[in-house]
Amino acid sequence: MTDQKDKLLQAFNHMIDEIHAAMEKAEENLSPTIDEMVHNAEKMSKKLYALTQDEARSISAHVKRDIANAREYFKTDGKELNQWLKFDIQLVEDRFADFLAKAADKNWLDFRAFKDHQQNTLYKTGEICTAGTLRCLDCGQEMTFKKNSHIPPCPKCHNTNFERVVS
Repeated sequence: MTDQKDKLLQAFNHMIDEIHAAMEKAEENLSPTIDEMVHNAEKMSKKLYALTQDEARSISAHVKRDIANAREYFKTDGKELNQWLKFDIQLVEDRFADFLAKAADKNWLDFRAFKDHQQNTLYKTGEICTAGTLRCLDCGQEMTFKKNSHIPPCPKCHNTNFERVVS
C-alpha cells in the first residue's frame, strides 16, 4: 500500500513539474490552457508511473483543485502566496512557489476551463494536496503540509473532509 501511495505522490509531483515546464516554454499568446497542460501531464504521468486511468484522472483533479483554489485566493488584491500557504514561503520549494504563482496569475493563463472549481474545494483523506494548511470540517483541527502529501484522516476526530485554510 505504501508503494502505491508513493507512486501516486510521485506522479502528482511529476504532473506539477510537467505543467511548470510547459508554462516556462509556452509563449503567452501561444500557450495552451491550464486544462490542456494538466491533460498532457496526466497522459505522461500515466505512462511513466503505470497509473490506471482512474488514478491519473484523480491526481489531475487534485492538481486542478489546488490551482483553482489558489487562483480564487489571488484574485483579491494584496494577497500573497505565503498567506495562502499559511506559513513562510521559504519552506516551500522554489520551483513549486514559482509554478503556483504563475498558475494562479489571471493574466498568465486562461482559467475558463475551471468553472466547476467550487465542487473541487473539498479535500478528502487519501487525496493528494499541495503544500499549505487544511482544516477539518468536523472539529476544526488544522494540518499543515510543507510539501505535496497524501491527506490523512484528521488526527483529532478522524474525519475525512477538509477545506484549505488561508490567512
